[in-house]
Amino acid sequence: MMRHTIAVVLLLVTGACRTSHDPLAIPAIDLLKEFDRADRRPHEAFSLVNRDRPAIAAPAPGRIVWTMTLPRHGELRTAVAIEGAAPVRFRIGVSDERIYEQLQSVIVASPGTWTDVAVDLSAYAGWKWSLFYHPDFVAWHVALSTDAVQGTPGRALWGTPEIVTDRRGAIEYEKRRRTTRNAAP
Repeated sequence: MMRHTIAVVLLLVTGACRTSHDPLAIPAIDLLKEFDRADRRPHEAFSLVNRDRPAIAAPAPGRIVWTMTLPRHGELRTAVAIEGAAPVRFRIGVSDERIYEQLQSVIVASPGTWTDVAVDLSAYAGWKWSLFYHPDFVAWHVALSTDAVQGTPGRALWGTPEIVTDRRGAIEYEKRRRTTRNAAP
C-alpha cells in the first residue's frame, strides 16, 4: 500500500512539473494584412471583401502566394466558400523553390456556406536533426489555389486566413522576426 501511495504522489508531482501544451490559438500571421505582399495570379482578379467575415475573393483558376518564414507549431486556418453555382477546388500547399507539397484539397459545391479548413505547418519550422535543413530560416511559399471543377465558377472566398501557433511558438517567432529585421542591411 505504501509503495502504491508513493508511486501516485511521484506521478502527480512529475506531472505538475511539466509545462502544459498551449492550444493553437495565438495569431502569428494575418494573411489579410499581408495581402499586398502576396503574389497573385491573375493579379487584378483578387480583392478583399467582407461576406459575413473578412475574406480574399479569388478567381478560379487562381493562385495567391505569400513568401515568409513560419512559426513553430504553426497551423494555417481559414474558411472557404463560393459565390456561384459551379464547384471549386481549394488547395493549400507549401513550396521552397524546389518542390511543392499539397497539404490540403477541398471541393466546395454549395454557394453561401463556409467550410472550415486547418492545415498543420509544423514541419516547416523548428529545429531538425540535419546539417543542411534548417526550416526556421527558409522563406517558404505558402500557396492558396483555386480551380474550377466544372462549369463556369463565380468567385472563390478564403475567409479570415491566418497562421496561428501556441504561446511559445508566437514568442519565438516574434524574436526571430525581430532578429531577421535587425540583421537586414
